[in-house]
Amino acid sequence: MRILYLFIICFFPYLLFPSELEWQAEFRYRLMQDRNISRVGENTISGFSTYSLLRSRIFFKLVNGPVSINMQLQDSRILGNTINSPGITGQDQTKPTFHQVYLNTHNVLRRNWSVQLGRFQMALGQQRLFSKNNWNNIGRSFEGFLTYRKSQKGNLRLFYLINNETYDSLDDDMNDQTINGFYFDFNLKQISQIPSATIELYGFRTGLAEQQDNLLIKNYRRTTYGTRIYTSFFFLTLEAEAALQSGRITRGKVVGFLSAINLGFKLDFLPLINYLSIGNEYVSGDDVSTENLEGFAKPFGARHKWHGYYDYNSHKSFKDNYHLGLREWNVKAKLSGLMGVNLNVNYHNFSDGVKGNKFGDELDFIFSRKLPSGGDWSFGYVLYWEGQETPLDFTYLMISFIL
Repeated sequence: MRILYLFIICFFPYLLFPSELEWQAEFRYRLMQDRNISRVGENTISGFSTYSLLRSRIFFKLVNGPVSINMQLQDSRILGNTINSPGITGQDQTKPTFHQVYLNTHNVLRRNWSVQLGRFQMALGQQRLFSKNNWNNIGRSFEGFLTYRKSQKGNLRLFYLINNETYDSLDDDMNDQTINGFYFDFNLKQISQIPSATIELYGFRTGLAEQQDNLLIKNYRRTTYGTRIYTSFFFLTLEAEAALQSGRITRGKVVGFLSAINLGFKLDFLPLINYLSIGNEYVSGDDVSTENLEGFAKPFGARHKWHGYYDYNSHKSFKDNYHLGLREWNVKAKLSGLMGVNLNVNYHNFSDGVKGNKFGDELDFIFSRKLPSGGDWSFGYVLYWEGQETPLDFTYLMISFIL
């Protein structure tokens, strides 16, 4: 297998001499540190857990007219993990994999349509529902079919994704987990009476097969429709999104709701702070006293991008319709001019989405700066109060280069 990867990297581009070759290499190192607090009797024991993550990617794009083949190899590892065989003459069990590999064809039927087929990233909008999950050391890729049309007025995407193909165990397509839908965004610049604004409309249906009594119950469908708007006027920005979710799964009828509204202030005229925003994020939760399932499922959405850096279990993810949901208020500030270092200060207040019981508060300090030759670094210090006086904390240092 390693010989195959080396062949692809070293020789395959030369076999396609009529094609143009584009490539990009990425390197990312992240040092993470958590504080573990435990109580033994009347004593409190506090310790630190530190580990290093390394991610390397190399991307090749082979272009021949309107057709391109895109391949991205990725190596993701924890430094010092025994499966890497560090320090010994053993075989490294951490193997590079294809994070992306897809065919892309443009100008289909002599129109401005493109078709993409294979394994690829698919980040839509502000990634609340479909994200690259770039914070994760592996990231997220989808497999399936994507077709899109781009124009000056807007872009339309149609997709069919396959997340669980069960042909080898269950000979029935109704047991597969698939997602099919659309995502349409357009701008209003051509209407002079309206400030510059972008509007996005989307809808998708998820085919589910859930286990019940050790049997797969098939033919369940969960449908999501939503819209998002972004607009700016003088020094104000507004970003808002709302989505409804319906359908039926094994435990009952789904009636979920998601909303977000973020009001920002561009303060470039001030010497230190250049942006300030206040926002509210809401993910409906399941009220066990009702017959319906009110939890809003967003298993492919970004988490750290919107809901803070600390991985608190109760609002870490919303993969199904059975969770407590989330009510979040946040205030975010961007500061610059600190000896060339940028500073983001973010405050989050978290409560559950059913009864409003408080989860906790989070305060983030994220320092970042560009480095020469396509690099950058960031340092984050995160505090989380879970009702106690002494906060939990989390620290990271990240260095990355893109060449």
